[in-house]
Amino acid sequence: MRVLILILIWLNFLTFLFLFDLFSRESFVAFLNIGQGSSVLIYNPRLQMLYDAGPYGFETISEINKLLPFYDRDIDLVFISHPDKDHYGGLFSILERYKVRAIITPPVNSTESGYLQLLKKIKEKNIPLIYLKKGDKIETNFEDILVLNPKPKMFKSDNQNSLVLKVSKNNKTFLLTGDIDYKVERYLVKEYGNILKADYVLLPHHGSKYSSSDIFLKNLGNFFAIIQVGKNKYGHPHKEVINKLEKLKIDYWRTDLNGTLIVK
Repeated sequence: MRVLILILIWLNFLTFLFLFDLFSRESFVAFLNIGQGSSVLIYNPRLQMLYDAGPYGFETISEINKLLPFYDRDIDLVFISHPDKDHYGGLFSILERYKVRAIITPPVNSTESGYLQLLKKIKEKNIPLIYLKKGDKIETNFEDILVLNPKPKMFKSDNQNSLVLKVSKNNKTFLLTGDIDYKVERYLVKEYGNILKADYVLLPHHGSKYSSSDIFLKNLGNFFAIIQVGKNKYGHPHKEVINKLEKLKIDYWRTDLNGTLIVK
């Protein structure tokens, strides 16, 4: 009997710790340091979302583990911005470790072999696959998410059809841009104008010189730039982009040099 009482007391204590942890956790957005790739954790006490999963599951899961308690194995929504491995590759391992409730992608017909394997795995696990496009919205108790891109049949490449999100959260705004290029940036400026303005902007394509055009950067208002990048053969972030940021006096954060950025 005494052993049973001790077990019940211990279970009650664990339940208290779980509830205390759950209700004391703050809502945040974290730009994860996962090497040459992209992954952003959007968290609130009732819902957690991931925008891209990085190239490899180990790095992404390791960073998520630093931010969530060990017993938390749920990710409600995963956004795949587009079918490039440095954006979706880590999802293979994430699907094994976490219960993913739904996956959101742009409506693209990619023939990339790894991406096709991922779609097959998603189907095998009976995870709902949702396609979102320009104008679609998601509203939670903590976030308002507006899809700005892609506009179906307007662009050809997977990069150009990246899922671009404007996230409003904690009285702050975040622009998540995938791997869009100059052409898409000009379209977004023309289409949305001031709606593009954000407090934090994930620079497109890891700081590629084929993105972050002058017209795009100047239209974003007074913002803080994040470059998700790691060791790579492409020269990201390109010197031209860094020079633009410094010329325009835009503060920036590089995950390869500064680590994960957490915005509460």
